[in-house]
Parts: sequence; structure tokens; C-alpha cells
Amino acid sequence: MKALNLKCLSALVILLALLPIGWADDRDTSADKGTFVVLVTWGDVDNTPADDVYIEAHGFVREYNSEKSYTLSMSRAGRYEASLPPGVYDVFVSEGVSVRACKRVLIRAGETMSWTLKLENDYVYTDKSSTGVR
Repeated sequence: MKALNLKCLSALVILLALLPIGWADDRDTSADKGTFVVLVTWGDVDNTPADDVYIEAHGFVREYNSEKSYTLSMSRAGRYEASLPPGVYDVFVSEGVSVRACKRVLIRAGETMSWTLKLENDYVYTDKSSTGVR
């Protein structure tokens, strides 16, 4: 019985000793990232903030030595943002009845990059007399 308790205690000590090593790999690296903000309006005369817009940043991230994609989240109506590792990204904006948009941006650590975009109607979807084929 004492041998079993000693084995359990030894295993617990080893696990506790290894626990901080795992935490070191998960450290907060937000200081090593940049912030990317996209401000989107519907394109009306009132510049109404757009909601339900899909925004994706795709690029080669040196930190991971591979291509990565990040979806921007809406923090409030018309404002989409993400914390991104430094790199060059192609940013794609898509919304159901609007012309899609794309822009290349450079994200630097510790800096905020922003893009203000006014959506335009995509007449392929809004013109009911057209079949969309020309």
C-alpha cells in the first residue's frame, strides 16, 4: 500500500514539475502582433455601419513559416478587427448583395492598421430584370 502511495506521489511531483513548461509555450504573444481594423458602411448617404459582412485576411506568416487565414470579428456594427502576426495579407470582404472587395495590407507588430470601406451594390443580385449572364 505504501509503495502505491509513493508511486502516486512521485507521479504527481513529476506532473507538477512539467506543468510550467507547457504554460511557457502558451504565453500571451499579443505584444508580438498587430491589430487590423476594417470599418465598413453600406454605401448609403448616411454611411450606415454594415453588419453581417465576412472579412478574411490571408497571407504568409513568418512566425509559422506557412500561409494562414484569419477571420475578422465584428466588435460593433461596422467595425471588424483581429490581432494578427506581422506579415503581408490579402484581405477579402464579402457581403451577399455587394461587390466583393480585396486589399493587400502590411501588418507590423504593435501597430494598428485600418481600412475604411464603403460597400457598393452588386447589380447582378439587385437587378431583377437581368439573369446575371451577359
